[in-house]
Amino acid sequence: MKLIGYLILTAAIIFNLWLYFPETQILADPNDNIFQYSLVYRTNWVWENYGCPLSLSCLPNLIDHNVPTWAEGYPLPFYYTHIPQIVTVASYHLFIKPLFSLFSFPATLYAYYNWTKYLLLAFFPTSVFLALLLVGFSPFTAALTALFSSHFSTDGLYAADPTSFLWRGYGLTSQLYALFFLPLALAFTYRALAQTTNNRNVFWAIVFLTATTAGHLGIGIIGLLSTLPFLFFDLTASHLKERLGKIIKIYAGVFFLLAYWIIPILLENKYHIISFWDPIWKFNSYGADEVVRQFFQGEIFDFQRAPILTYLVIIGFFVTLLNTKLFPFSLLFVLWILFYFGRTTWGGLIDLIPGMKDFHQHRFIVGVHIASLFLLPASIGWIWRMIGKTINWLTTFITSKAGTAKNTEGMQFVFSSLLFTILFSIIIFFTISKTIDYARLNTKWIGEANNAYRYDEKNFQDLLAYLNTLPSGRIYAGRPGNWGKDFRLGSTQLYMLFGITGHDISQFLPETWSPLSENEQNFDERVLEDFNLLNIRYVVAPKNYDFPKEAKLAKKFGPFELYEVPTTGWFDIVTSPEFVKTDKNNYINIVHLWQRSYPRRWNMYPLISVEKNPDIPEGVKRVITMTDEVTYQENKQVRNIFADYPFVFPEATVSGKIKSEKVKGQTYETTVEVPDNCTLCFAMFKMSYHPNWQVKVDGNVVSKYAVFPYYLAAPVTPGTHTVEFTYYPSKLKIILLSLEIILGLLFLFRKKIKIF
Repeated sequence: MKLIGYLILTAAIIFNLWLYFPETQILADPNDNIFQYSLVYRTNWVWENYGCPLSLSCLPNLIDHNVPTWAEGYPLPFYYTHIPQIVTVASYHLFIKPLFSLFSFPATLYAYYNWTKYLLLAFFPTSVFLALLLVGFSPFTAALTALFSSHFSTDGLYAADPTSFLWRGYGLTSQLYALFFLPLALAFTYRALAQTTNNRNVFWAIVFLTATTAGHLGIGIIGLLSTLPFLFFDLTASHLKERLGKIIKIYAGVFFLLAYWIIPILLENKYHIISFWDPIWKFNSYGADEVVRQFFQGEIFDFQRAPILTYLVIIGFFVTLLNTKLFPFSLLFVLWILFYFGRTTWGGLIDLIPGMKDFHQHRFIVGVHIASLFLLPASIGWIWRMIGKTINWLTTFITSKAGTAKNTEGMQFVFSSLLFTILFSIIIFFTISKTIDYARLNTKWIGEANNAYRYDEKNFQDLLAYLNTLPSGRIYAGRPGNWGKDFRLGSTQLYMLFGITGHDISQFLPETWSPLSENEQNFDERVLEDFNLLNIRYVVAPKNYDFPKEAKLAKKFGPFELYEVPTTGWFDIVTSPEFVKTDKNNYINIVHLWQRSYPRRWNMYPLISVEKNPDIPEGVKRVITMTDEVTYQENKQVRNIFADYPFVFPEATVSGKIKSEKVKGQTYETTVEVPDNCTLCFAMFKMSYHPNWQVKVDGNVVSKYAVFPYYLAAPVTPGTHTVEFTYYPSKLKIILLSLEIILGLLFLFRKKIKIF
């Protein structure tokens, strides 16, 4: 049976490699992989521009850099997962590219990226198989479960099924990175708490939980919460205390390894907003009634097919529930069903868990799927035993009636094996058929999209080459809610494609965490001032959609028309006689109101801060405090932004000049000319504010401020000045990471931990 198990695992992997191979041939994604690869592209830019891998500036900038591609710029690696991007880029430059160059075989970063996610998806059964062996299941039941692990089916519920990862699905590659390590993380945690003396399991539990969390913070939270049921092998007080100590060790180890990332997130979370564009069901999940309906109608495991895996999970739940050794896995499954109910059922109670207020709780279905992987082998083993007992009883009954006393054990085993093989062959056939149908259409659409992409690829490449000769600025290629959704190359919208070519885009939001992501959407393509506000210098469109008359057609590249729009560039000179105190949830409406106001047209840009005790420059005429989305307080009086005009009119329109600008790396430099009559003047940089930016005026570091809509700005006096804005990695992140590396190495070498 052991050999058969390994054969089943090998067959499952080979089947996945065959079924998903078209994923390696993708020329352009239509899903979230555009976002994921854009981050890989930007990480590669850091690698090539900061002397990687040997320069001292390499690692700090890899873990923390500005991503200007969307939402007026945002330091995504500061908040978002970045280890997968670093591993992809580093392995490409250190191993893949040199290796392939030996054979004069081209290997692009994009092709390599496609291969990494393809191989992770194809080999995911290996992770499941090894995890189940560690828990104590037989190779045979572990292999069958590993086979089933690639064939969950949902109606696009962002779970652990193929729809989450394939081209025609959602492209959740970061979730795939995390999922690959999660089964092993749970298996080693289980072993660590089931045993009393072996510290190697604690070590590996920390390693794999860290890898899971580094791959995707949300899946990491699921992994950490999944360890809690393992406390309850029994209720003996001394055993609970010992297991709790190990859980604390594991949590502390994960936190220590990722502290350089987690601590800065917690300290600067006020610059990580929650988008109004995200539907409420993502944060609240579906509630008990809907989740129970989904489960019993087979939509969690068997969408649009017979609920075969659903029945196996139910059987496995009761089998583990009655098994002292496996009992925690039945608790794990219940835990994730309850969590999957979400805030819709539990209300504010669930917010008592750290991180839940900002978490998309519908993603807890991943916990349900992972928990089920530890129920399925128990179910399969139980069915094997029941078939064996049934055959044994029948053969015993028949032989006793016939009056024979022959040894029937061999015959019983043959019949049991035959019946089990027939049953599970039918189960596997109907399970895999759905995946094949999904993948078949996926393959067809990839081929059609690639053919359509090649048709105008030369025109698109010529367009990119021409854009690279022009001054730096943002591009507008429509948006998902207008003509942009139908403006495509292949099956991918142009506003998505520009993100993977290193160009800065406006009006497409694959991430909505930037302080400017909400108000960016106030843009009106008919208004010249809006182009200037966002530094949209270029429009790429199939035709003129009533753009301002100042938008001039520069060149045509097949179906792509390029328009140039006059702006002041990355900088402007503004006056800021007003200060708005707020938090990260309350400034959206007042910025929207300002954007359509006369003060904005006269270059009055209020200062704004989400800090508790902000620095307010001298001479500011008006200070207001937002108490909610539409209410502000001034001089102890409560007012409404729509009933009581909240803005100061400037004494005169600022007439400063931008004489030159230069972009080098993450430094944006300008020479400005400030008029003599300009009071409370600021040099404004059209990039989202974040504390990691440093500003120099005439070579001297000065205080930085945020101004509406949430841009960076620095005070300037009358005269001519050189102003420089540079993004630097967080000093705290660098210090924490350095300490982690030093202390981690000392711990490993001094303790001489045996990890194998």
